Amino acid sequence: MLVEFKDITLEDTYLGGKAQMLGILYQRDFTVPKGMVLTSQPKTKDDFDKIEKWWQDNSYCKLAIRSSAKSEDSKDFSFAGQNSTFLDITEKSALEAAIKSCFNSKDKHSSKAYRKHFLGSEIEAGMNVVIQRMLTPKYSGVFFSKDPRGESDEWILELIEGLGEDLVSGKVTPKSFSKNNEDQWHNIIDDVDLVMEVANTGLKVKESLGYEVDMEWAVEDGCLYVLQARPITSLRSQSYRKNLSRIELARLKKEFDPQTIWDGQTFAEWTGRPTHMTFKLWQKAFSPHNAFGDALHKLGYISFNDKKEAHKKSLLDKVFGAAYVNLDLMSSLYFGPIPYRIIPLPRPHLKFDWQKINLETILKTPYTIFKMVQVGWNLSTNRKKLLSNCRKELNKFKVHMSRPMEPDLFDDWSDKQLINRFQKEYHNFAKHTLHCPFILIILTESSLSSLTTIISSIKGKEETQVILKRWMSIGLKTTTMEMGNYFKRSCAYKEKQAFFMSRYGHRAAGELELSNPRWIEIGDDAFYRLEKEDYLKYKMKSKETSKQVLSEIEALNSFKVPIIKQEWGLLKEMLELREQWKMELLKPYAHIRFLALEIGKRLGIGNDIFWLDEKEISQLTGLTLKSLTDETLDLIKTRKEEREAFKKFSLPQIISLSELENVILNKDATFLKKSIKGEALSPGLAQGVVKVVTDINSVDLDNIEENTILVAEATDPGWTPLFTKVNGIVVAKGGVLSHCAIVAREMELPAVSGINNCHLNFKDGDKIWVDGNNGRVNLQ
Repeated sequence: MLVEFKDITLEDTYLGGKAQMLGILYQRDFTVPKGMVLTSQPKTKDDFDKIEKWWQDNSYCKLAIRSSAKSEDSKDFSFAGQNSTFLDITEKSALEAAIKSCFNSKDKHSSKAYRKHFLGSEIEAGMNVVIQRMLTPKYSGVFFSKDPRGESDEWILELIEGLGEDLVSGKVTPKSFSKNNEDQWHNIIDDVDLVMEVANTGLKVKESLGYEVDMEWAVEDGCLYVLQARPITSLRSQSYRKNLSRIELARLKKEFDPQTIWDGQTFAEWTGRPTHMTFKLWQKAFSPHNAFGDALHKLGYISFNDKKEAHKKSLLDKVFGAAYVNLDLMSSLYFGPIPYRIIPLPRPHLKFDWQKINLETILKTPYTIFKMVQVGWNLSTNRKKLLSNCRKELNKFKVHMSRPMEPDLFDDWSDKQLINRFQKEYHNFAKHTLHCPFILIILTESSLSSLTTIISSIKGKEETQVILKRWMSIGLKTTTMEMGNYFKRSCAYKEKQAFFMSRYGHRAAGELELSNPRWIEIGDDAFYRLEKEDYLKYKMKSKETSKQVLSEIEALNSFKVPIIKQEWGLLKEMLELREQWKMELLKPYAHIRFLALEIGKRLGIGNDIFWLDEKEISQLTGLTLKSLTDETLDLIKTRKEEREAFKKFSLPQIISLSELENVILNKDATFLKKSIKGEALSPGLAQGVVKVVTDINSVDLDNIEENTILVAEATDPGWTPLFTKVNGIVVAKGGVLSHCAIVAREMELPAVSGINNCHLNFKDGDKIWVDGNNGRVNLQ
């Protein structure tokens, strides 16, 4: 149960990184305060007597009680501050209480949230507790042998006077030193020799351990002590992510016009970044001679069919790894070259642009006006006919595309059959399956715009948005809502689960991403335990019907009520039919996944198959690992790494290339006026909505929006559950080596410190950019 520092070996990994490294450093003659490790919680008087004997042998010195969980302070996870530390222990009762609390700290909400985020489970592998002589330091701080943000390869250290707890917790912004500011050291501290002593000791620790280190230290009575040493986590990803923003910007500037604007709302259901196969499939659907262009042509728009207006490329682009529709390319597909430019906010709309007037637009104007009138007439008079056709096509689709929902359906197919069927399913989905859904999407947008205009003339724009949001929440009866009801019923009644799988097994969370498993693959684990009483309460809450919407329309008391009823009825029918199509089209979509998985299994690469596209798969000479070249395997690896690096770049749904350039390069003078310089804690780029938090205990974690930017005076390890919910962090206090900074870097959250009074000056709902690469906050 008791292990002294002098007895710890390199094999004793069960002690946790903190305890093991303290023992190793102690034995290698680094100055470490005396201590020992408890491997289990003491329960008997004899257990505590052994601890007290050690304490007596060390003159009942003041003690520090610190956690050392098995997974803590490893090369992958720091667990920075997640488990408890107790300082200044001088009495036996306080010691016993501290030991107990330290062992139990693995059950803290923040520690569980950290484990869940990184390890996928809240279960702790094992807790140990370090008992160590407590120092009364003049200075204390943290040393990193390499800048953890990836800004340089030089060491960096931070210090404060007294105990270092306020430094690592972020309550105090420390003094910072590095090779890069060596000429300023005399202005920061009188004892410059101390800085070099800490740096030299830290570099010796690095050399002794054989990796880049994060070292906590303190100075007492002129003696430098090492309090902790662990590997620096996420070093490569920080540097890669920081450089990637400039590399990606350079690519976008090379491939697109400076005024290009992208819209990501079409793929708002995608969570994270799509795999290569998923993106390429949808990109094909938005390319010439496929579903989207055919849908536009069907509705009377120019589309890709006029040779002079045709684009060789898809409308779907990848921007920082995410899927965006290119609005500049799309605008000419509707009516051809027109003297307008797209204004992205609050929603994309056209504005007259004198600079776009040229001979071509002048000559095309009569034709453009004719097409506008023609399309407008077609959409207003033929909507019911188009809806009827989409409904008929859906019935045909259900018959012709019906197939068993069996993930292992293709096990006994030959390699040739497998690849041919994969190509056929892939092509059919992009060309035919999405045709009617795209028509319905375009019709829905047109009808929603028309209804919005009518109601806005009565209630105003803001109230209209609230009204329509409510109507669509209570007035629709979609197959997806029906599926949700069946799912909850299946969670409450196990006997209903087989029926649910037979009907909805082809769907799942994150279903637009081909690499995500379908419910039929997950099986029983797809369901959670729901008490029958809770299900019945949920069922009672779902009683609101579309009749309420009709009552609210009547209550508008306007001569436009009949028109609103008609427009709402058509919009309702479109939305419900669109969801029916989605239910059915996801069946062949699931089969594309099943086919890809079988191909991946035969190639010996499993889920890595989703990093290849249809063309690359069709060129394979066989389905064994030998048929994959080293170049292909390297390509898969590169694509996976790129996606991981892009995961925490959080961009708005509407983005322009010029805005991206301003945020990343900070060149535009007007833009810089709205920019506040701080200290870069963690690289990356995120745009989102401010959530000011002064008390972590008052935050409802279940209702944090996806694009939230946390703004606070400072954070401590107890804020970790909130870190898992946000896209970026802005704080007034805290250094580069604080817990906030370390965890933000591990979670790949862009973070900036030193924004004075940010928690007072920013308001909930403000839209800002967090530029963790340059240490800036840009006001939108």
